[in-house]
Amino acid sequence: MSNISEIDKYKNYPEGSGGKMMYDRHYLSVEDFFSKYHDNADLKDWNYWMNNTINKAWEESKRSEFLKDWGERMKYFDFSEMERFYKEERLSDFDEDVRKFISFLAGDGFFNKNKISLESWISSKNFTNPIKDYEQDVTVSQALHLKGGMNYIRKQLINLHWWRQ
Repeated sequence: MSNISEIDKYKNYPEGSGGKMMYDRHYLSVEDFFSKYHDNADLKDWNYWMNNTINKAWEESKRSEFLKDWGERMKYFDFSEMERFYKEERLSDFDEDVRKFISFLAGDGFFNKNKISLESWISSKNFTNPIKDYEQDVTVSQALHLKGGMNYIRKQLINLHWWRQ
């Protein structure tokens, strides 16, 4: 939607609507947009993922439940790689829950199968789907420095194209 008049029609849409968000994405600075839409984001879906998937992979007593719940997809999940990635990769800029999620991705083969390093992924504008030429508003690295950026990263992680493969 590159036609300005098409975007302007959303100017008076109610706060919280998709139209108003589209209007704001076009007219607000990245900093203001992130602050408005991601600083106090609803993390219900993130918490669901953490409680029902990610945390189970991290708790040894729940790993068999995790594998059963995810079935064939997790047949080759590598818990050792997940733990190694968490300990050895540069993840200190992320909140603890996000570090665990990103390390979970490593255990699931995300970085190996996409042939991308953590550093390249963090600086990529197509981090939600590294094999496509699609660009996000910001890189993961840029989001880390924005108010609401960590919540933006959380929302992007649970909506990665990876989960639909």
